[in-house]
Amino acid sequence: MFEMLISSKKEVSIRCGKDEIKGIIANYYHSFQLLKMNNILIPIELIEQIEVLEPESTSALSHIHHENKGLRLVSHRRHSN
Repeated sequence: MFEMLISSKKEVSIRCGKDEIKGIIANYYHSFQLLKMNNILIPIELIEQIEVLEPESTSALSHIHHENKGLRLVSHRRHSN
């Protein structure tokens, strides 16, 4: 799972107790069960939640694209008044 997050370079939010860290996971050290993010080593046994964050611009554009997809109306007939 961690390899997928590392290779995709997606920003994540990791919660450990009362602490929350946002960034991109750089490395996973399987032997030591550690994640490296923002030059901080995080023991995976302390991780309570990992949330993949979407860039605001990408999600906004995606939302707009889907809204406009069904709104295209084309008339091939000429209308006379």
